[in-house]
Amino acid sequence: MPPAGPRQERILAALLLDAGRVVPVERLVDVVWDGEPPATATRQVRNVTTALRRALLDAGFAEDVLTAEGPGFVLRPPALDLREFEAHAERGEYRDALACWRGPALAGVGSAALDGAVARLDERRLSTMELCLAAELDEGGDVVAELTALVAEHPLREGFAGLLMRALTQNGRQADALRVYQSTRRRLVDELGVEPGPKLRALHEEALRDPPEDHTGPCYLPFDLPDFTGREEEVQRLVTLLPEGAPVVVDGMAGVGKTALAVRAAHLAAPAFGDGQLFVDLHGYTPGRSPLSPEAALEALLVQLGVPANRHPDGLEARAALWRARTAGRKLLVLLDNAAGEEQVRPLLPGTGTVAVLATSRRYLTALDGAVPVSLDLLPPAAASELFTAVSGRRDAGVAQRCGFLPLAIRIAAARLRHRPQWTAQELAERLGSAHDRLSELRAGSRDVAAAFELSYQDLTEPQRRMFRLLGGHPGTLLTVGAAAALAELSTRDAEHLMEDLLDAHLLTHDRGGYRFHDLLAEHARGLADPDEAAVALDRLLDYYREGGDERWYAAEDRNLAAVTEHALARARYDHAWRIAEHATEHLQQRGRRDEFLAVARAGHTAACRVGDPEAVQRSLGYLADAHWESGELGEAMACAEERLRVARSAIDRASALSRLGALHGMFSRYDQARACYQDALSLAVDDKALTSLILANTSHNEEMLGDLDNALACARRATEIRRCIGDDRGAVLSTAQEAVVLARLGRSEEALSLAERSVREAVDLGYAFGEAWSRIDHAEVLLAADLPARAREQAGRAGEILTWLNHPLMLTMAENSLGAACRATGDPDAALRHHRLARETARRIGYLAQETRADHGIAMLSVVRSGDDPRTPEKLME
Repeated sequence: MPPAGPRQERILAALLLDAGRVVPVERLVDVVWDGEPPATATRQVRNVTTALRRALLDAGFAEDVLTAEGPGFVLRPPALDLREFEAHAERGEYRDALACWRGPALAGVGSAALDGAVARLDERRLSTMELCLAAELDEGGDVVAELTALVAEHPLREGFAGLLMRALTQNGRQADALRVYQSTRRRLVDELGVEPGPKLRALHEEALRDPPEDHTGPCYLPFDLPDFTGREEEVQRLVTLLPEGAPVVVDGMAGVGKTALAVRAAHLAAPAFGDGQLFVDLHGYTPGRSPLSPEAALEALLVQLGVPANRHPDGLEARAALWRARTAGRKLLVLLDNAAGEEQVRPLLPGTGTVAVLATSRRYLTALDGAVPVSLDLLPPAAASELFTAVSGRRDAGVAQRCGFLPLAIRIAAARLRHRPQWTAQELAERLGSAHDRLSELRAGSRDVAAAFELSYQDLTEPQRRMFRLLGGHPGTLLTVGAAAALAELSTRDAEHLMEDLLDAHLLTHDRGGYRFHDLLAEHARGLADPDEAAVALDRLLDYYREGGDERWYAAEDRNLAAVTEHALARARYDHAWRIAEHATEHLQQRGRRDEFLAVARAGHTAACRVGDPEAVQRSLGYLADAHWESGELGEAMACAEERLRVARSAIDRASALSRLGALHGMFSRYDQARACYQDALSLAVDDKALTSLILANTSHNEEMLGDLDNALACARRATEIRRCIGDDRGAVLSTAQEAVVLARLGRSEEALSLAERSVREAVDLGYAFGEAWSRIDHAEVLLAADLPARAREQAGRAGEILTWLNHPLMLTMAENSLGAACRATGDPDAALRHHRLARETARRIGYLAQETRADHGIAMLSVVRSGDDPRTPEKLME
């Protein structure tokens, strides 16, 4: 059962670590927010835990698998891999124990509050691995390859180093065992300031007693940085791949740490390549130097093998043939750093699989046949902070984040801090955060992030450079092909080809639905752009967003809409800003992008006010009222609706404002005032069928609350008829569900159930998540009226899951109340109380009086249940 998002994943992890014991809500808050919780943290934890319980029940777990007890929650899984691991380990079944692990403990959960538990679990796994390999070594097993990879992954763990030394010594490889000791000792001294422990020293002395003649080959590898940090998985993968014979290429953007990684892996893999380790810098991207020709690279490699330069034949083919002949069958490791492209590397490949080739490049070397690519991404946040601390000697205070987690930038910033004792890490972070030109702060001596980027830029063709410069002006985070085409005034096909070229050069990365820049690369691109060229391109981009597109277009661009609208507002493109907002808000509302919806609506309204067009102002007030409504800010929504009614001039606009006012009055349980608003709205909306159907649907709900069920049914049916006639399928879903509820209130259960099921089915077919949640809530109410509480509980629970995903507090209060009623009717008062309390808490926070009243009623009914009076009849449930 995959968790539904990072918050649920963290909560599940915390509950599993203390399975069978109460985990306080305060602990879960710490786990989710790492000491910086929002004001609503407790409520959000309870909501997420409730959704988790629903998911567990849907997956077939028992009712008591996750329960609320005392100050928190208890998880009781029927089976737990941690328990199986411990049982196998206690019986000495080490391989079976280790098979219970599929990776690092809680991989990807990323909660600082769980770091201690993760460290303890990982230590238990590693200790078991040591016991396992020691036992197999005692039995004569061949564990050298496995231990070599483990030492690469855990270079400071003396237990693995000692086992590898034992294994190598038993195989007659004392020289390799001694190299393992020296490498481990150097790391311990450089990084921890300590000498190896007595066990490792004893193994070293044992290997020294009868040292073999050393036939090791030359080592030309560069210095292995003692402060190398992170990349454990990548290092282990390289150490594992190198003996397999295929060339390995580490690719990545400038400054991402390709060379440091390759050098670290080469040093760790060196014991497996006793005939020598060679190194050539191909200078593909070196300031002031042209890329090394293949002939010159072969000359350097042959000299390292001991072939004098005067013995090298002329011509690339002859020299490559000599290289292949001299390396055939030998255990060599060749590190080719900083390659410009495949043509530079291909002639340097040996002829036999005994020679390992490890290359690095800023480009994907896709045309290098048989090569295994290892693409290097930015450092994870924790490793980036560790690198900053290792280089600077200071605790990170946000500098790594300001550097975009790029190793080169982090090293430069840390080096500057190390040589400026009067600075603090916090001050450096503030300098980087406030600097208009961060790249100017990321220079130290000959090291310069901007210069590294510039080399990649200069390697591009002019059309590629132009695209790179213009993309830097995009205010959003996702670079779509359509937006790039608008910026560069190209066809989408040509724009996509250029973006793929930039991707191959590691100047862009793939993202869902498009591409993205590293923020420092984006800054570099903006700095290269001609101001006049950039301004004209941005005008084209704003035109592109003002024109908009279909639903798929908005789905692709939705992550950019808030940034683009706010950018248009900041550049005084007010007409663009409010029109972009007008088109974008409907899409954002439908997709449940609540935060972006509100941001776009606010920017659009501000722009409309600055345009000064009354029509623009009243329309912007309409979508701003909707945005506040979606966010549960009912007071602000009411103020916007009232202001819209004041400034609206046309009958249709006034009717729309009155409809929203009526809905808000209903939420505050002011049903008579709502009725007056709807009546006035209907009289004004006669020429607009879509608006008329909306007002009728709202009127139906209001009349239901007032007890006029016949009128409520008539209004719902008329709304559905109009919507189906005009092709408003989504609207028809909602009014059909309302019709079903009214029929249930009238006691016509069979008709009600049929319509409720139809509403849910149509919402699912349309992919209309909000409508599906709405319909399932109403379906639950109909099922309760039909005395089918178990099915009602299922429907309300599914609605709650959808609304938790949509982050829709208004509707979630309705779902929680429906779920509470269903739990009460199925004889589960504890669950009922929990859901009604959640509903009441949210309703009070947002001012939704109608649902707060219903929650209070449900809680009061539970006291009746506990006193022995059973209120589960359909009539009482519908009261």
